[in-house]
Formats: sequence, C-alpha cells, structure tokens
Amino acid sequence: MLAGKAVMINWSDVAPEHRRSYYEWHSREHMVGRVSISGFCRGRRYVAVDAKRDFLILYEVHDVAVLTSEEYLAKANAPSELTRRTTPFIKNAIRGLTRVRASYGIGSGGMALTIRCAPTAGTEEELGRYLDEVALPQLADSPEITGAHWLVADNAASSIVPAERQGRPTAIPDWVVVVEAVEVEALENARRLFLGDEQLAAQGAARPIEYDVYRLQIMVATQRCG
Repeated sequence: MLAGKAVMINWSDVAPEHRRSYYEWHSREHMVGRVSISGFCRGRRYVAVDAKRDFLILYEVHDVAVLTSEEYLAKANAPSELTRRTTPFIKNAIRGLTRVRASYGIGSGGMALTIRCAPTAGTEEELGRYLDEVALPQLADSPEITGAHWLVADNAASSIVPAERQGRPTAIPDWVVVVEAVEVEALENARRLFLGDEQLAAQGAARPIEYDVYRLQIMVATQRCG
C-alpha cells in the first residue's frame, strides 16, 4: 500500500547527455530535500522500460495539504543554484498532486505500470467502482503484484506553479492507476486481465488511455511515516 493519502506524481524526459547531471541533482539533492519536509513519507524514481517519457517520479505524502503547505512552498520557491542549472534539462512534464482513492497491496515493486485516463461525463461512479471493487483488489491478490492504486488529481493544488517550476510547461493528469509488480510480465497480465483499453472504456474511461511501464531506480524514505 502507499505510505500516505496523497501522491505527487510526475512523468518527464531528460536527454541521455544530461542524465549524469540530472542524477546528481535529483538523487542527492531533490529527493533527499523533499523527504525532509514535514508530511513527506517516501520518494521514488523509475526509468522507462516501455514508456513515452523517460522518468516516473512518485512522492507519497500524508495528504494533499502537505503539497501546498508553507514549508513545502518555501522550499519550492527558493531553488538552489544546482536546481536552477539542472531543471532546464527536464522536458515534456506531466505532473499531478493527487488524492489516493484506493490502495491495495503489500509493498513497493521493482516494476510499475502507470495508466492515465479520465472518466467520460457521468461515468465517474461506475469507473471508480470497477477500479476500487473489482480490478485493483483482484490484482493485489496476485503473488507477482505488490501494489495497485487509484489516484485522482487535485486540479487546484496541481495548478500552483512555484519558482522552481516556472518556465516549464506542465500538463496535469486526471485519473491515474499505478500497478507495482516484481516483473514486467505481471504488469502485462494486469493490463490484459483488467486494465486494457477495451475494458476500461467499457467501464466509462475516455480515450485515449495512456499506458507506460517503468523500472525502479531509487527510493528515499523518512522514518516519520508508517
């Protein structure tokens, strides 16, 4: 299960020639700094296996209020020199400050499938019920699946643009499903059995539905969260 009731989730590109600088900044400064903020529980970065963008970032926090708090915004509005030098390398970002609507499973997985979609008008209850009562709990019962989660973006919170993000156009997702597993094949099975394009569309998801698969690179956690 996820460590908090909200997740900051981000997909983005970084060109190969900038990866070393990006890792120096993101691993050693950004992630460590973020999980030091009150209410942050855990940060994770994944790299693409079969995805449209190079990296997936997850920060699990107590609740969405943490991501609009004075402490968080003070840090985000005072970027370091290393942040200023490195963030121009980040392109094509999609970023959402999301509420956890459902979270099943036993822990983190080395592989992750993300699905970005939106319900068609009037189908929110039907699609949400399918995810929360059928697809995700059944997937979480599989021995190869370590977690299955449903996130919904808070548009107001996601629209706040602190100084460290200014000048970088960023899209906001709507609904996000994250499935974590021990191997890629388990994610392929999850998509085939419960989360395929036809299945989600039949439950009310609007097309296009975006699928991406990633492999875990690094996880940084704090002792303050259970």
